[in-house]
Amino acid sequence: MGAAGVALDAPTAAPDAPTAPEVVPEVVCEATVNSIRVQWKVQLDPRVHAVPVKAELTPCPVPQGSERMMPASGPEGAISGTCDFHFLYAGQDHTFRLFVGEGARPTLELRIRTAACGKAVEPRIARMLPADMWPTYVGPEHELGEWLGLCPEDMVWTFSPSFDVLRSLWLNACFTLPSRHSPIAQCPNPIRRYCLDLTKRQPWLRNKKVRRHKSDFRLTVNANFRATFQQCERTHREAGRGSWITPDLIEGLDRCRKEDGELKVYSIELWEKSTGQLAAAIMALSVGDIFHDYTTATMLRDGRSPGAILTKVVGHLLTEAGYTLWYWGFKNPYMGEYDGQYGGLELRNDLDFWPRWRQAREMSCLPGNVDLAKRVPPGGGASHGGLDLAVI
Repeated sequence: MGAAGVALDAPTAAPDAPTAPEVVPEVVCEATVNSIRVQWKVQLDPRVHAVPVKAELTPCPVPQGSERMMPASGPEGAISGTCDFHFLYAGQDHTFRLFVGEGARPTLELRIRTAACGKAVEPRIARMLPADMWPTYVGPEHELGEWLGLCPEDMVWTFSPSFDVLRSLWLNACFTLPSRHSPIAQCPNPIRRYCLDLTKRQPWLRNKKVRRHKSDFRLTVNANFRATFQQCERTHREAGRGSWITPDLIEGLDRCRKEDGELKVYSIELWEKSTGQLAAAIMALSVGDIFHDYTTATMLRDGRSPGAILTKVVGHLLTEAGYTLWYWGFKNPYMGEYDGQYGGLELRNDLDFWPRWRQAREMSCLPGNVDLAKRVPPGGGASHGGLDLAVI
């Protein structure tokens, strides 16, 4: 059973007020393949100013907080709210109950059935998908938000996503991993997210290899976004790792970069000055004061470790630019070296990460939003523009 409740102020009524309020409910229901939204309004007896309210949905596979209730006082004693329930199964009957007051009988009881398949999924394909895939589907019918942090799995998925769906996923802390061979795109949404706390004032530039070899390199931001992204794809493929970097993904992220709105998108290039060669790259996006790199690549491999130098220098620049959190994704073994002096930590998606992300989204809409491009002017190359690391 899933339940959500809000205890409003104790009743304030005349001495002869009824022990149970007389109520007349109004309700609007919406159901997708894996979510239910109930908007309700209850007109109380004029003598009753406030009552305890509770809602529940049965069955509900994610009982702890997956449904949200936002009651609000209205005119003439009316109270209203919205209850959202997510990660449900397709084509399943549910019962919604709303309890107003202290009575054991529900004020409102509804039977609601989830849809048989996702709005974006062709019925022919939907019939081939296992039932346990549908709870984590996201599509154009969903209003994405903080409820994603309550997902019981590390991935959600979408089907042939439009640009609007992609951008909504990126704005809601879910990157996308498309496939050239399938219309299904997996979207990492880790229950535990590995991040670097940039408020710790890490000693980024004191790293031995940074001090020894930084003068060999120049750093640029968005020197050539598409070309850098394509080079990352080739580097991954040549290393035998395969690649989820597709032309549509490059197109969508580049469109967001050009829009330069709430979502900031970057290619960060490290150039070897003596040869003009692209030595390493980080592809990233940011929302407010949270920075998220979604892929990295090292094209020049030698004893100087250009990829590690780029990571350390970017950490320094992000701190200077005003970022407070650097999100890396799932924790891999090599990340352990960043647990100590570099501020590495794992954040719970629901309790720790998403409250930070919500604040970052609010910040991203304000004038003077954090932007790496304000610290490193865009453009340039191996011999000009950007930042000569010899001077940092």
